[in-house]
Amino acid sequence: MIVGPSLIVVCALHTAVGVLGSVQELTEVLADGWVGAFTGPDRAVALWFLMTGFVGATAGLAISALEHAGRMPWSVSLSLLVIGLLGVSAAPVSGFLAILLVGLVAVWRSARQTRRTPAEPSRDARPAEGRSVSATDAVTR
Repeated sequence: MIVGPSLIVVCALHTAVGVLGSVQELTEVLADGWVGAFTGPDRAVALWFLMTGFVGATAGLAISALEHAGRMPWSVSLSLLVIGLLGVSAAPVSGFLAILLVGLVAVWRSARQTRRTPAEPSRDARPAEGRSVSATDAVTR
């Protein structure tokens, strides 16, 4: 397991940077009662850092569960790669470089999994329950 935990670390760092860079805005939001207090561009940036960090960490937990089950679906790895590429193209010097790295590792994991996972035999190729397999059947399988 490396992709999920790596994404969690990146998102935790993202949230920490957001909190440290928005201490004044977050203090004001708390003083204003939190609910409905994220008004104005500076407060919106603080909210963006918090929520994207939390959503990304949640995705990291889900990816960790997939990895624990021995899976890294192409849909997940390619999505991470595309997010990283789009982010780096929009903001080349940013945390998106870390997401791009996580995406590349995820693609590597998907490719590695695809190469070593043998094809599942079809249902017809398996002997029926309770039926013995003849020597001829065993050789042809």
